[in-house]
Amino acid sequence: MPGPSVGFGVAKKREPSAYLSPLAALVTLGAAWLLKRAGAEVGAGDPSGGTPSVLWLPAVLVAPFVVAVLWGLAAWGDRRWPLLVGSLAAWLGAGYLLLQGPDTWQMSANAAAGLMAGLAWRHRWRLDVALVGAAAVLAPLVVWAAVQMPVREQLASITDQSLKMLEQQAPPKTDPAELQKAREIGRQRFAQLTDVTIRVYPSLIATGLLGQALVILLLVRVAGRRQGLVPVGWGLPPFARWRLPFYLVWALAAGIGLLVTRRAPWADVGLNLTVLAAAILSVQGLAVQFHLSRRLLPPVGLVAYWTLMGLAFVPLLATSVLLGLADQWRDLRRLDSGEANAGSQ
Repeated sequence: MPGPSVGFGVAKKREPSAYLSPLAALVTLGAAWLLKRAGAEVGAGDPSGGTPSVLWLPAVLVAPFVVAVLWGLAAWGDRRWPLLVGSLAAWLGAGYLLLQGPDTWQMSANAAAGLMAGLAWRHRWRLDVALVGAAAVLAPLVVWAAVQMPVREQLASITDQSLKMLEQQAPPKTDPAELQKAREIGRQRFAQLTDVTIRVYPSLIATGLLGQALVILLLVRVAGRRQGLVPVGWGLPPFARWRLPFYLVWALAAGIGLLVTRRAPWADVGLNLTVLAAAILSVQGLAVQFHLSRRLLPPVGLVAYWTLMGLAFVPLLATSVLLGLADQWRDLRRLDSGEANAGSQ
């Protein structure tokens, strides 16, 4: 059942700082240098036996989002296009001349995602179009990383490290034959997990990209509010009223149809399409659970309910997918009739 159309509204006419685009270029260059420095420390290790690279972790995690937000604000509110284009060109030139390619690639992808988010807010794109656009400009970085180090090699490295950790935790007097047997069993299980992961890897990557794109869009909007760029007449609905486009149901049906053919490569395509559509629909199912739990449970019951559901992640995910599908067909929250409005305020 299609939900109400969602737009990005009309932005107030207020110019951000005239130095925002150059600031974005400068911060992007600094973030790329930080990423290069952190990578060098991780590769070199710490001769004293400590882990100084951990100190870089918060900055490395936050820097890409800071870069995206700055470029998003510049694209959203700045009407000085020559300055914006010149700042972007300055960053690209300085990045490729002064830094290594991989670090420049990553920050360029985040800058492009921020620009896409800013354009989406500025030109009132549909939310799903904005998500796909921001995820699309992030995708080349993931493809490049997969080419540099194939997925199977990444999983093999994780397997070796995991097995070494398990061996180190074994009692000192463990029989070598028993240890070898446990090692072989572990390798077999990791091999099975690797095969499954490789099959669904595209859908996992797509889900991660869409999640990252959503975070960037929301961060740009929050930062835009502080710059006076909040869209007029539009706001994100309360989570209890979230509803996704109905075409996701058809995508799920198409994925299941391809999956049951059991013929390569269509079965793998169907598997990934099914996983991706189900993961997105589970967001709507979570919104349904949030709506119903708020109406039926007291505050203490809410805490207990979501604690139990958080501990039982697989049942939570399965229930969310089923509720998302049911809500698409039956409008469980009565959004079309307006009965849910009072309960979600």
